[in-house]
Parts: sequence; structure tokens; C-alpha cells
Amino acid sequence: NFSTVYAIDCFVSEIECIKEASMMFCRHNSLFWFAVIVVISSCISQQEYPVRRCQAYDNSCRDCIRAPGCQWCSKFLDSNVRGDQHRCVSAKDDISAICQQGYSVNPENSIRITENRPLTDVNTGSVNGEDIVQLAPQRVSLRLRKGEPFNIPFKFRLATDYPIDLYYLMDLSFSMGDDKDNLAKLGSKLADTMQKLTTKFRLGFGSFVDKTVMPYTKVDLYGNELSCKDCARPYSFHNNLPLHTDSRKFAQEVRATPISGNQDSPEGGLDALLQAIVCRQEIGWREQAKRLLVFSTDAKFHHAGDGKLAGILNPNDGKCHVNSAGFYTEFAKLDYPSIAQINAAAQENQINIIFAVSGHQKLYEDLSDAVMHSSTGMLDRDSANVVALVRDQYYLISSEVQLSDNVASIPGSPLFVRYFTECLNKSSPIRQTRSCSGIKEGDEIDFVAQVEVLSVPSSEVRRDLQIQITTLQDTLTIDITVLAECECEQQGAEDREENSIECSESGVLQCGVCECYSGYYGANCQCSSNNAGNPNDSASDAAECLADPAEPEQCSGEGVCQCGTCICFNPPAVTGKYCECNEDDCNNGAGSLCSGRGVCNCGVCRCQAGWAGKHCQCPEDANCFIPGDSEPCSGKGECSCGQCSCEMIESVLYTGRYCEECSECASGKCEEFRGCVQCKVFSTGPLSNEECNNTCTLKPRELSSLEGQVAGGARLCTFPDESSGCDFNFTYKYQSNAQNYFIVTQVPQQCPPPLDVLGVVLGVIGVVVAIGVFTLILWRVLTKIHDMREFARFEDERKNVQWGTENSPIFKPPTGTYVNPAFQRQLSK
Repeated sequence: NFSTVYAIDCFVSEIECIKEASMMFCRHNSLFWFAVIVVISSCISQQEYPVRRCQAYDNSCRDCIRAPGCQWCSKFLDSNVRGDQHRCVSAKDDISAICQQGYSVNPENSIRITENRPLTDVNTGSVNGEDIVQLAPQRVSLRLRKGEPFNIPFKFRLATDYPIDLYYLMDLSFSMGDDKDNLAKLGSKLADTMQKLTTKFRLGFGSFVDKTVMPYTKVDLYGNELSCKDCARPYSFHNNLPLHTDSRKFAQEVRATPISGNQDSPEGGLDALLQAIVCRQEIGWREQAKRLLVFSTDAKFHHAGDGKLAGILNPNDGKCHVNSAGFYTEFAKLDYPSIAQINAAAQENQINIIFAVSGHQKLYEDLSDAVMHSSTGMLDRDSANVVALVRDQYYLISSEVQLSDNVASIPGSPLFVRYFTECLNKSSPIRQTRSCSGIKEGDEIDFVAQVEVLSVPSSEVRRDLQIQITTLQDTLTIDITVLAECECEQQGAEDREENSIECSESGVLQCGVCECYSGYYGANCQCSSNNAGNPNDSASDAAECLADPAEPEQCSGEGVCQCGTCICFNPPAVTGKYCECNEDDCNNGAGSLCSGRGVCNCGVCRCQAGWAGKHCQCPEDANCFIPGDSEPCSGKGECSCGQCSCEMIESVLYTGRYCEECSECASGKCEEFRGCVQCKVFSTGPLSNEECNNTCTLKPRELSSLEGQVAGGARLCTFPDESSGCDFNFTYKYQSNAQNYFIVTQVPQQCPPPLDVLGVVLGVIGVVVAIGVFTLILWRVLTKIHDMREFARFEDERKNVQWGTENSPIFKPPTGTYVNPAFQRQLSK
């Protein structure tokens, strides 16, 4: 049921806008409504773009139809309006009001189904299951315009009794001996279990050890590989049994394959895995089948780069190198494959890999994450649970259907594809996704592919898009033709006229406009150019359309330059030699120019008497002048609509109704009133009596306390009186009703108490004595600590002295020994 699908075209932009606003809401709840307004306004603005800017593509029909939402008129109803009417207008406009019937160009997206075989199951297809159809339609032709998405509905149904090819690739190093025996015993059970899923089941077997070169395997002096006792000679990969329907033959082959061994702990599993994937003919992979490859091991694996240990520097080429005997032949010449190569090969050949391991599970889970459409299961130490593991992993893989396409593989592809579906829940709203889970045999899913051309190709306008069910062979091929040319521009078109008089005999009249020959330009090819490098314009004419040489755009970006003259886009709203005058600058936002109180002159309002402001929105008055001051806002701000907008001058911010207050200044107006307060109240200060009477018009009020006076905008001022040595305080406040300042002075002056000389002297003496006593105590404490350390060091040295035994130099022993020489001679005789 695709009743809701076709609404996608109408609402997709609104959905994207609401989605973006919702994301902003999630980030900050308080900004939700602001985000909604801004984003939706942006979307509306984007949708209004063709209405306002299609006219910018008046140069040719080709440019017009390449702009989304635009249509072209090649022949007007009234030929006299040709110079005033735009040929490229919004597709939303009723073009029949200006264009002759049959002369409007507005190609629409269209689709034609070229192959649509019905969905089938194995029992309704061929005997061999080679003609099973799970995706319909299979091929369509699509004609698309740039920027206008088109929805293509298609169906997928998971066929019942779909063929399954299962290839069991096993590590046959010495540690996997018991696993091999159990696999041989359980081979028939595995086949029986899979045949319950499909009657078209085939089973194959392959084995691997490692590269038979040092240091991966032992080699004697004669170059012979050495393995474990009673083991076969090691090998890299052997295709023991291609895919076959006889499960007994599988068990016999597994049982007959001997165990081998290698030198290091990692195995050459990736070499074998890649060969089992890419050798489609040797393994026997069918064209239409669910392809499962079970990779069973208990060890880690060698990967790209490890071959350097054996001097193997050539990277793996990803090709099949299995001989007629089923052995991998290039193990000593090519390095191990990379994980990326395994992933690419598995996707290209639609292989589902099941890593069934009895050790290093975390390593193989990470490997599974890097290889698409693969899974990992934990085998028992003796692989006794292999049947249940393969069955469960098959259900896990088969229960999800995912769409893929070849857009990313097309260099510079201008296509953008999105997928929508409601999966199995027909009552749920359609949503954007390319996968569904929980699929069982016989389930049917409706998909919608929304295809959009983002840009017009520079050369070939045909593109082939292929949509495929991942790991299956069913494909929807979409032949896309980009609508980028107008028929009226083609050679032999009915109204196409060479050397047309309307084109000053210097161009071709096609689609109602002139295509000028080299060296000519302009709407009627009336302008000639000597600039061979740019025949459609001349440097001198282009300069004539620039109000300022530094301007980046001709005609202020509001018009086109023709023969050195600006043709404005939207007269009379946009006028001027350079299209620099725009009435929108005089619009007050309510649709009224200059608020109805002035005249718009080149984007500037000339206001009537008594009104001011950018849009004549403010009455002129004298509310910005402080009484007695001729400068508005005290010279510290700007008067806007009768109110002062105060400024920051020299890092000082001015405030107040007339910007007369300065919170950061040292005194504000305090300094201004200081002299008059001193002479009027205290008869002191720098002003003489005559100066005081002539210049000071203030009449300060005298109070004994200023408590309660510093309120309601009043400012407190405090100054020292040099003549008395005391301080005097007063406040001032501006009275708007009387338009003067009200000053209150505190009398008498605030004088400091007399200095207590005796107290100061005694205090100084006490401090000096205290410092001396503290210094003596500190010296005594430090001396005591020093003596204690020296005594402790002396005691340590005394205890550690060891006295040696020495003879006194003045000591003489009491006995001595003398030899009689004569007696010695007699003994010798």
C-alpha cells in the first residue's frame, strides 16, 4: 500500500525542517519555538527561491530547466512584451497567461517500467531455483530534473525454500583435532538441520593451516616442512570438498582430512578465507543462493604486513589462486590479505561469514564489526554445539533485509538516494530507513527509493543506479536520464533560425532567445567584443556596470550587464544606473514606504517636516536637550525618537535621561557644583563673594544630616575644605518638572576628631618593646634548637666509633729469638 508514499514529494522539505527544529529543541528546550520559527522560515524562503530567482536564468532554456522549479516560454502571446517579460519563470506560475500554447518548456520527472517479473518462490520458479524473483520490478527507466526528487516504489518478498550454500572452512592445526572429529560426526545432523530450512541445500568443506615457509612452519635443512608427530604436511588452504548435496560425502571428507601443524600461534586463516570467497567456480557458489561461510578456529590470525617476517613483500591481489587439486598456490609470493580486502570481497560476492570460534572471541567480534554482514558465535572446546551455532547465526543473518546501492562507487556521482518503508508494520507511519528486521520466509515489504539529481553532469547525462538486497543477488536497475537539454535548442528544431535578424544576424534564434556567435553578446547579439578570451563580454563594458572597481558584483548583484548597461531584475522597485537603489531599504516592515511620512529616494527616506528616523517613524522634538544645553544628549549620545541613546566615550559609560550621569567618573557633576556650594553655604573655596553672586544661581538647602536624601536618583558628593581641614557633603538631583537641580548640603562640616598625642606615643613605645622581646625569644628558641641538633649529632658519632687493635711504637717485647751461625754449620755437616 503506497497511499502515503506520494506525499513524500510534497512534504519532504517540511519534514527536514521540522526534524532540524526538533534537534535544536533537544539541545535546548527554551529555544524550541525560536528554532521552529527560524528553521521553517528558512525552508519557506528556500521554497520561494524559484519564484524570485528563476528570472536570473533568462539567458537560455537549458539554464532555466536546470534550475529546480523553473519553466521556460519560447514564444510569448504578445511579441511586444518580449523585452519586459521574463522567459524563465516559476513552475508555480500560470505560464499560459504569457506564453503561446505548445511553446512552454517544463519537462517533468517520469518513469517507465521496462522489466517487472512477478515475485516467485522456489516451487513456482525453475527446478534448480535459478529463476527466483524476490525483488520487483527489476528494471525501470527514469527521466529526472535536477533538484526534483522522484519516488520509485518496489517490493521485496523473502522467498520460501530459498537455496542455501554453506561452506565450512576449518582450522586443521593440531589443537583442532577434537573439533574435526566432532564435525565429522555432526556433519549429517548439520545437513539435516539446514535442509529443514530449504530443500535446495549444499554443503562444502575447506581447511587451512598457514603459509609453509619460515617462521610460520618448521623447515629442515633440505627445505622440507616439519610438522607434529603423526600429522600431515602443513599447507596454506585446501578446498577439500566443493559445495555438494551429499552430506555423507561431507562427513567422509572431514574424517579423512588429517590434522597438521605450524610453528607460531596465529594461523593463516585470512588467506584461506579470501580464497574461499573469491574462488566462486572452484568452491561452487551458485548464482542464486544464500551464501554462508563458516570460519572455525581456536587461534588468532595473521593479517596484511605479517608476510614481511618471511620476506613476502607483495601485497595480496585479492584474486583466486587455487589449482586443480584445490590448493592455494601463491602463499609464498603474496602477503596475507587485509581486513578491508576481506570486507570488500565479502560484499562483492554476497557472502555471509559466520566466525565460529572456540577462543579469542573478543578479537573475532572486533573482526566481525569490520566485515559487513558477518556474525560471531562461541563454539564449545570440541565444537559439539556447531549445529546449533550455525542454525542460530543463520536465523540472525536471514531475519534482516538491508538495501544497498552503487552511488558511492560512481566517481563524482550527482545522485542522492533515500529509502522509505514501514517494514512489516503496515499501520505505522512510513519512515526513512534502508533496513528491516524480524523478517521470515514469505514476508513481503514495500520500499520507496527517493532519487534526486544534485547536479547536472558535464558530459554524460545518463546514469545507471543499482539497488540490491545485501547478500542476495536480486537487483533493481534504474536507468536515469538527466533532463538537462531543451528540444528547441537541438539541431533541426522547428523554430531554430540561423543568422536570425532578431539576433542582429550575429547569432542563432532558439527557444525564443539568441545564442550569439563568437565575438558577440547581448540579448540580441547587439554587442561586439574584441576580447577573444571572453567573447560574451568585454572588459570595458563590464567595468561600466560596476559602481566601484572594488565591487565584487556587476549591477550591485540586482541586475545583469548588457553592453555596459545594467538591466535591473525587478524594476521599478530596483532602479539606478547600477541597480543600486532598492525600495526595500525604505520599507518599515509593515509594507509602507517611509511609514507614509516621506519619499523614498534611492533607498533613503526624505521625511516630511516634524518626522525623522530611517523610516520616518520618529517625531522630532526637543526631549533630548538638557535645560540650558544646546547639545543633544549632553554630547554623550545620540537622540533617537526623542530618547537619548548614551555612548561609551574613552571607556567611560554615560547614563541618565540626557546622558549627563557618569557612574565611573570621579565626581560626575559634583565638581561642577563644588565651588558654588562652598561659597554659598560655608563662605569658603576658590570663588570670591563677587564671583559667587554672579555665577552661582543655586540655592542649596541646609540640613544637619543627609540621611534619606541619597535616593530617587540623587547623587552624594564629598569634598575636603582646605581652609578648615574638614569635609563637606552635599547631594544633587535633577527635577524634571522644574527643569533644574535640587541641592541639599549637610551643615556643619564633618571634621575629624583631635589627635591623641599621648596615646600615639605610648602605642609606638609599646610596639617597639614588643618587637624587641619577641626578637630575643625567637633568638633563644633558635639557639636551643641548634644546640640540640649538634649534641644529637655528637652522640651518634660517639656510638658509631669502632676502635682497631694497634701496637704501641715504644713497646718492646720481653723475649727474643737469636740464631747461632756456628751451630747451623755443624748441623749441615
